[in-house]
Amino acid sequence: MAQRVNLDAMIPRADFATQENHDFTMQLFKDFPISLLEEAAPIRALLRKPDFQRETNHWSPAQIATFIESFLDNQLIPSLILWKSPNHIFVIDGGHRLSALRAWMADDYGDGAVSLQFYGGDISDDQRKIAKKTRNLIERKIGRYTSLKAQIGSNTADSAIISRANNLVTRALDLQWVQGNAEVAETSFFNINRQGTPLDDVETMLIQNRNKPVAIASRAILRSGSGHKYWSKFPSNRQAQIESLATDLHELLFDPEAETPIRTLDLPLGGSVSPVNALAILIDFILIASSPQNGYRQIADDEEDLDGNETVRALTLAKDVARRFVGNDSASLGLHPAVYFYNERGVHSRHLFLGMVRLLTEKVRNNDSHFFKTFTDVREKLEAFLIANKSIISRSFAYTNREARVLRVRDLLASLITKLSENAEPTIEDVFKAIGVQGRILDIQAVSTKTAFSDDTKAAVYVKASLGQALKCPICNGLLYPKKSVSFDHKIRVRDDGKGDVENAQMTHPYCNSSIKN
Repeated sequence: MAQRVNLDAMIPRADFATQENHDFTMQLFKDFPISLLEEAAPIRALLRKPDFQRETNHWSPAQIATFIESFLDNQLIPSLILWKSPNHIFVIDGGHRLSALRAWMADDYGDGAVSLQFYGGDISDDQRKIAKKTRNLIERKIGRYTSLKAQIGSNTADSAIISRANNLVTRALDLQWVQGNAEVAETSFFNINRQGTPLDDVETMLIQNRNKPVAIASRAILRSGSGHKYWSKFPSNRQAQIESLATDLHELLFDPEAETPIRTLDLPLGGSVSPVNALAILIDFILIASSPQNGYRQIADDEEDLDGNETVRALTLAKDVARRFVGNDSASLGLHPAVYFYNERGVHSRHLFLGMVRLLTEKVRNNDSHFFKTFTDVREKLEAFLIANKSIISRSFAYTNREARVLRVRDLLASLITKLSENAEPTIEDVFKAIGVQGRILDIQAVSTKTAFSDDTKAAVYVKASLGQALKCPICNGLLYPKKSVSFDHKIRVRDDGKGDVENAQMTHPYCNSSIKN
């Protein structure tokens, strides 16, 4: 997946329609010099993006460097489009352009002082790596803003540098203004953003349902309760609850960070925290986890959340489900992500993850305690089957409708657990039947003509070898995930005079220790 630079902190967000008790008078200027983005510039302080706009993270390091070069070399750049509200100046079109220039001026490509403050110091390793790569590229091709600015009027630098330095004070971006009220501005935003880099389905869904609890909850989890606070209109106690729950869920689902290719089995349940992919998973996860018993709803079915209560409710129910997967609570199954949610090459599978979410949520909603005991009884054989057939199971889903895959995973897991509980051995044909695939799929690997091992091959070898050596729970013989979920059990119970020493201790799944052994 292409690396994208996170510039979201460069221009803060605000609500189009927010009205305060004052309005400022300003003549609508005709162009936009870079000086307006200086730290102390009043116009910079007034700049805002619409609160529903997607994150400013769709440009690669090369695109940012190329744009800055285009600005300095007087090349053609499309006009900015702004709108003046009673309180702010909104960027209707040109958010990436202004953010790239401000990032260069602040030397902040997602890891600097502005970004650290915006995200409360919570910057991912992946974001830091991309920021460093961007900085190195720009310093090699262009130089730092402060260094170039110091050359204005210089007679000592070479002519190309002097030309670029002088353009800092003479070049301005063309500018257009949207005239009208907030409704006109929002319509203009959508019309313009259907061009250029179009909004994808997830972004469109979030914008259209931005005040619904699932949308607010998803965005809160994505950034661990930091970044732009889409929940800032709620009472302070609700804001605190949302941020606390979102932080807990982010840790449960996305910590530790995913690496590609994988070099550890300490994998996140929800896969990569890249905004578009993670938001798509989070929306479906929260919808499943917070839907009523034996029901499922769409994000548009909800009413707008006016006080934060429904967002808190959705996050609370989602956390209850996530804690069934991992964590040290007594109900945690301690599911190993590499077994249940990743394919044979260590790539996270959205439908495998959400299928298990669907299955466990339904069992929890139906108070089906028998299921969890049955699952534990057959867990060793279930995991052995899933590991042995990872490749062909992954391939078989390519023949099913994308929208139906989550339900097919749920049905597959349920059927495997039932069959194993009846002391029957499942077959690949049983997999095809549960998934709804006709015929037979041959698990044939392409023969490589290259002598070097590809990243996919290395990852597959690592996954296979590591799962073969993974720790097991002595109660159910299922694989342990000690990074996120482990219980320390007395082999001889305390009531039977068992001691708290190394010889009497064993690591188990929390559920096995609390519900099966007892």
